[in-house]
Amino acid sequence: MSLIKLSSATALATLILVGCQANSESIEEARQEIDKAKQEGQQQVAKAKQDAEARVHETRRVGTEQIQEEMKDLEEAQRDGEDPEAISEERRDVEAAKRELNKALAAAQMAAKQDVQAAKKAADERVAKARKNLAETKVEALQNVNERISAIQETLKQQKKDVTAAEQQVAAAKQKLEQASDKEKADAQDELKSAQESLKSEQQDVTEAEKRLKEAKEELKKVESLIDA
Repeated sequence: MSLIKLSSATALATLILVGCQANSESIEEARQEIDKAKQEGQQQVAKAKQDAEARVHETRRVGTEQIQEEMKDLEEAQRDGEDPEAISEERRDVEAAKRELNKALAAAQMAAKQDVQAAKKAADERVAKARKNLAETKVEALQNVNERISAIQETLKQQKKDVTAAEQQVAAAKQKLEQASDKEKADAQDELKSAQESLKSEQQDVTEAEKRLKEAKEELKKVESLIDA
């Protein structure tokens, strides 16, 4: 077997083996991406809730402090014996502060709800994208491994033809040796030896190809099991 043929066969074997491994690994990685997307989504939603609660709390704190300030002004006005109009004004300020707090809380709670909903939507979209990628990866992996099996089978078919041709060369060399004169026997023996070595090499190629075919079919089963999982 020539060096070029050997290199090609080796390269094909490496490509097929690595490619098959990549098929099942790509499915497993795509499935892991779904778990990762779920985890990241949960973290994102949790953070959105935490941030929302913090904003509502801060809004309530600021509003409550404002009410307390207005209440303090009202109490001071009452203690100082200010006229009824001034005291009424302070009461209106207290009520206005309360209304402002209620309004601010409602806005903060609405914003918090929207932020959490947006986080949930983003999380769902991330998971959906990961699921879509897994589905596409499964299709591609199945296609790839089937193509590789076909490639090996085609190579094996040609290699078996090469074995048949090599066997014919060995048979021809044996016949030539049987018919050779004493002067021609040395050359005939060399030809037979060369033909036998070529046959052995071709047979080894077939054995290796059959091994690769078996591995590829096993990989196909693995890919199919991952697809069904």
